[in-house]
Amino acid sequence: MSKPAKTAPIHLEDFGDAMHTESDRGCILIACHVLDVALGHLLRSKFVRRRAVIKRAIDPLFEVSRPLSSFWAKTNLAYALGLLDDWAYQDLQTIRNLRNALAHSYRSFSFDAPDIQSLLHQFQAPRRAMGHPYMWSVCRTLQAVGKFADKWDAPRKTANQCCFIAGFHYLHGYLTNGRAYKNKRA
Repeated sequence: MSKPAKTAPIHLEDFGDAMHTESDRGCILIACHVLDVALGHLLRSKFVRRRAVIKRAIDPLFEVSRPLSSFWAKTNLAYALGLLDDWAYQDLQTIRNLRNALAHSYRSFSFDAPDIQSLLHQFQAPRRAMGHPYMWSVCRTLQAVGKFADKWDAPRKTANQCCFIAGFHYLHGYLTNGRAYKNKRA
């Protein structure tokens, strides 16, 4: 029984610059794509690893219009299999809701819009990224993350966008067990 070539989630080097220079709308779209790929890898890591099974039964599940083609389906299956903690499941749902809010609107999208802020304030990963998952207010999180804007060489970023980016990185690191942030092999 031969093992298939090992694949990895999208590495920080492949999307980091784009993520930090994008508009708010683009930031959400990149985040959703990167997290979708990470969820796919997480699920695939739990399936049988025989090439024939992968080709005949697993790969087709992830094709367009198939059971595991959507972000929603991958998130729910990973949660149902016990691969996600409650907070991660909720954050993935929040990100999906943010994506849906921008996808179904012709208006400009901003992390500072009141309806988007209410979704963003449900996001738990930024507080976890700051090391205070329970007793850390959204206000304090925004203040702390806002300080990262200078380090990211992005003074135009708002505290809300920085908060989303920090939380996204924490969540992506959680889904990939840190592999997407380790040194990249050529």
